Amino acid sequence: MVSSTGTFVSCKDYDDDVTELWDAINGQKTDLTAKVTAVEASIASLQTAQTALDAKIAEAKTAAEKAALEAQKAAIAAASAELATVKGELESSIAKLQGATEEEMAAIKADVEKTVAAIAEVDGKVIALQAFQSTTEETLKSLAEADKALAGTLATLDAEVKANAVEIGKNKAAIEAQKKALEDYIASNDAAVEANKGEIEDILVALGKQQEILDGLKAFDVAETQQAIEDLQTETGKLSEKISTIDNKLEVLSAAIYKGVTHVSLMAGLSGTEGAFNWNLGLLSAEAVRTWTFGDKLTGAVSFEKGARSTFTQNFLIRVSPTDAVISAENIKLINSQGADMEGMVSVSDVKPYTGLLTRGISANGLWEVSVEMNKEYDAEAFKAATQAKDENGNYPKDPKYILYAVSLNTTLDAEKGTYSRNVVSEYNLTFEQDGAEAVRSLGFTVDGTDVDNIHNRAKMSEETQTATPTEYVWNINAEDFSEPIFDDKNEKCNTEEGDDRQDKDILPVTLKKAFTVQLDDATMEAATAFYIVLDKDRAVSSDDSEIEAWNAAEKNIKGINTVYNVEATKGKAEILIDSNVKDVYGFRVYAVNHDGSLVDPDGKAFYVLTGDAAEELNAYSVEKTWTANGKSEISMVPVADGVFGDWLNNVATVNYVASEVDTVAYGSKTPVKAFTIKYAAKEDGTQNEFSNSTKAADVKFITIATTSGAEDYWYDDAKTYSRTLEFKNARGQVLKTLTVNFKKVLPTFPATFQAKVNQLNAEGTLNAFMLPIESGAKGEKDLVSSFNGLKDATDTYDENFIFTFAAAVNNGGEVEDLEVKYDGTNKYKFNVTENFINNETKHAVTVEYNFGKISSKLGDVKDYTVKGGEFKNIIFSCLAEINTYAWATAPSLTYAQTDGTTLFSNIKVTNTRDGKYTTTLDKLMTAAKDNMISDLSNATFELWSQVAKDGAIKEGSKNEYFTPNYANDIKYTVKENGKDVEKTDGKGIKFTPNSEAQNPEATVYSTLIIKAKDYFGHDAVIEIKNVEVKKR
Repeated sequence: MVSSTGTFVSCKDYDDDVTELWDAINGQKTDLTAKVTAVEASIASLQTAQTALDAKIAEAKTAAEKAALEAQKAAIAAASAELATVKGELESSIAKLQGATEEEMAAIKADVEKTVAAIAEVDGKVIALQAFQSTTEETLKSLAEADKALAGTLATLDAEVKANAVEIGKNKAAIEAQKKALEDYIASNDAAVEANKGEIEDILVALGKQQEILDGLKAFDVAETQQAIEDLQTETGKLSEKISTIDNKLEVLSAAIYKGVTHVSLMAGLSGTEGAFNWNLGLLSAEAVRTWTFGDKLTGAVSFEKGARSTFTQNFLIRVSPTDAVISAENIKLINSQGADMEGMVSVSDVKPYTGLLTRGISANGLWEVSVEMNKEYDAEAFKAATQAKDENGNYPKDPKYILYAVSLNTTLDAEKGTYSRNVVSEYNLTFEQDGAEAVRSLGFTVDGTDVDNIHNRAKMSEETQTATPTEYVWNINAEDFSEPIFDDKNEKCNTEEGDDRQDKDILPVTLKKAFTVQLDDATMEAATAFYIVLDKDRAVSSDDSEIEAWNAAEKNIKGINTVYNVEATKGKAEILIDSNVKDVYGFRVYAVNHDGSLVDPDGKAFYVLTGDAAEELNAYSVEKTWTANGKSEISMVPVADGVFGDWLNNVATVNYVASEVDTVAYGSKTPVKAFTIKYAAKEDGTQNEFSNSTKAADVKFITIATTSGAEDYWYDDAKTYSRTLEFKNARGQVLKTLTVNFKKVLPTFPATFQAKVNQLNAEGTLNAFMLPIESGAKGEKDLVSSFNGLKDATDTYDENFIFTFAAAVNNGGEVEDLEVKYDGTNKYKFNVTENFINNETKHAVTVEYNFGKISSKLGDVKDYTVKGGEFKNIIFSCLAEINTYAWATAPSLTYAQTDGTTLFSNIKVTNTRDGKYTTTLDKLMTAAKDNMISDLSNATFELWSQVAKDGAIKEGSKNEYFTPNYANDIKYTVKENGKDVEKTDGKGIKFTPNSEAQNPEATVYSTLIIKAKDYFGHDAVIEIKNVEVKKR
């Protein structure tokens, strides 16, 4: 016995594979579509760049300058033409993705990689074009836009391959342009040409050889290409020097090796993680109002000297072109419109590539972060004169008018040889301002997300011993001097008053050995320069000193206190960790200082915490939302194991959500909202409720979620997991348990409900669609419901979301295009094609898509999310008449040379295996009841061909050997009327007319009758019936 082995693929595995494939296809389509958009934008920019050269060409004063400009214009046009080709390749790849298999996807990806390498090569050409010495600002700006758009499409390309492709493009553009410039220059009648003609011709030969080498290079041959380019550029440098000697304006070849900046612009925008980058740079603080040290004796203490200003470092963003240019602090000057710079006052301390996250829609290509700072020894009056404008009277206005500055970048082709340098200037939008933020007089912060205003302090007494505590103070906002707090209300300069009473607020529960966070609010961070946190020892007031002793003992195990924090460096955040096993109440006090040296709060601001064990984390529940047939969405219900929610629920006083970085959704500029609310239910199909202090354990059998009202499905990032956590607290505010629910939107796969009915498709997935005539046979109609399940359910309710595309199946103004079939209220899933497409043989490729609507974050509110699938791969538009078979009900028997033989059309049987309606007799097929499947035969052609034997093949050349058949409408036949035979003479059929009597056949000749007719679409229909007997007389 031999056993066979095989591989079993489960339905789920198959569905997962299909899902992955369609996700890949849709992701690839989105990426390629974005690339097409970028290429289109680049083509438009290049066309603008080309046009911008016309005026300068007309103004060119020498033949050399004109030749260089014309060469540049031709190079731009060539790059634009190459991009048009690339666009076509990308669009072709998008089209190939329709219904692609996994193997086909791999081939498409390989093609796309080559196309992207071609884009990189064009980008190299654009980069080189920006380095041409003779150009215009408008041309440079447009080229920079093209460079930015193209560079944004190259993220998926291998870094070394990209670098090679860019270098190949740069060298090709420079060499081709240099050749054209030299050729044009030789063709001019410039007086200087003759003296240099021989040398120019030698240079052209050398350039031609370089061009041949470049044409043979492939970016994917990494090491070989890198070496070849290195060798080329050595030669390029030598040729560049020779051309410059002939005429510097004629030289463009150096663009191949120029690494400098050709365009610079200021960038404004929000960083996703690091706050705002703007152009108003505050480098000086307000003057200090007091000489003292904030946080004296603490690590990081800050000293102030009355009348002095602190200096700050500020950052801003620039974008440079080409995107691969390298810059340094030495290249940058900050200049005003009169060319004056900030040297001696402000210096560029650092320049580095920007790697942070920007708001959606901003590409990071070519972005640099520039850091500037005040020089330590600066002249205050000189700085004011350089940064502020005076009025017409020569005075500084009360509200300063700041002078606008720009970034000036100077780079050279060769730092050592100084072959040539280029200076580029950004927009004039930078200002250097003094600290405009007023000192704040109220300290705001949160502790683990809870606002301090909602946390207990000891404004009156100890909560345990009721011992009175020192007074809490706030600033008297009507005071004039806040330089130093004065607490004596009998002093006429007293600037404080009693306040900040939070005695009745709850103590904040925290977990032992787990850090909690103190975060300053925005108002405090804007004005404060430093802060620190200490234990609130002055209010540890137990009568036996036990509390102060306990706090003193614990202090060494409390991390994060007794350190002065820089607000800017820490972004106003400090973490405190109580590394102890002692469960107790601890008081902390936060102090902050304004930039001018005044305290934000005169005596700091306290908050109290209660330490305890970590709350038990219940098992996390993962809930998914997906979509099924009919476009219905469903959110899963996750069963809860017995005992998870028990008696501990009886001790719950409050249920609150914990803030999370992944618990909100938003789209575009819309305000973020919470992604979902956590719900429970007693039954899978039961009422869903939110948790509260009245929730009963017996009711918590399933966990699910409800998405937020107003949050559209496409707001939720595709495949991202959102998470929310509930805290169940007791009456003391301590967390008993936490419940985390993760939620993920799962993009649906093609509905499994769509299936071909049994034996509708062949093994290749092809439907032989028999079309029914409409519009007098001008068109054929088919109802897809007759061949497929899933288009409507048992209640005759249609699923309206399927989209069928039949390739090359409609004629639109002379162009053959794809036919799209969607549900509509009148025809449902019926469609029609014109009769010329109905030929019983042409396969039209089929794509079946299901439209789930606007549910994908990648497509947003612009496009619907569709998935392709199903076994339906091809369709043939067929005519039922083509599959008719014909036989004799009563076969005619003809005797040679007798009088005419006849037979009625009713003697011919018709069989149609697909539709019994058309299984009848030939005379009936020509009636409206049978849709006039066969047109009237009065104009048909009739032939009688001799067979080699009974049931045998037709003998070649034997047409009408003994009889000639023709249409007849006067054939005699007998019918029963009132029980009697009545002869009629209007029978329609065939009359067989004998030919010459000269030769009688030796035996019976069996013959085939062929009728060449037309079907209901006007197509040829051949009716063939064997074994008509022709007997010898």
